[in-house]
Amino acid sequence: MLGGCGVEGPHDATAPVDTAAAPEPCAAAQEVRFEWTLDPVPEDISFADACVLGEPAAIDGGLALPLACEGGPRTLYVWGAPAPPVEALRAGRAARLLAIAATDADGGQGFVRLEAADGGLLVAAAAAGSLAPPDGARLWLPFDLAPVASACLSEETACGSRRRAGVELRRSGGAPQVVLDAGWAAVGDLGEAQLWVAAAARGDAACLGEAGAYYAVGLVAAR
Repeated sequence: MLGGCGVEGPHDATAPVDTAAAPEPCAAAQEVRFEWTLDPVPEDISFADACVLGEPAAIDGGLALPLACEGGPRTLYVWGAPAPPVEALRAGRAARLLAIAATDADGGQGFVRLEAADGGLLVAAAAAGSLAPPDGARLWLPFDLAPVASACLSEETACGSRRRAGVELRRSGGAPQVVLDAGWAAVGDLGEAQLWVAAAARGDAACLGEAGAYYAVGLVAAR
């Protein structure tokens, strides 16, 4: 289990980390998980389709969201701990599905957004070296997400410079809310969504890929 860590506050994700500074102790990790997959996987790297939501079905540790899309039926699977809310995922609701498939040789990067017909966010997720897709798509609207650096060292030893990180979230110009690696929170002005930061780390490119960072983050509307 990974350790969640305290942060110094918002940082430029590209700024160097002072490795000489004494690291803060890491807080105990929470039981946090967020994963997703889309079936069938889009053949195109960038994909968008109009859909209608079917009835969400509980699966082991998550949800199966059937989608009747113009291009054919699809299912968006979401696994989360704590469990994802389902109130906003009503059967018969018109939606639009946007996905950016794997963008590296290992198939290890991807982004997805499921939004209501009016553009309101239902589900968004990233598993990549960045929080933003390479095409500049606004994945997290109406929220803004940005990486923050942690002052504490990872408990892992395979990558000597790997450090825990987190995500700073803002909504409607309000005060920033920081959620750390292996953390989750109800977010928004009225707690209208749930955010998981299942993984957030930065360090050597040899450990974390060309971006020198890795994020596994999910956001699901709560109403």
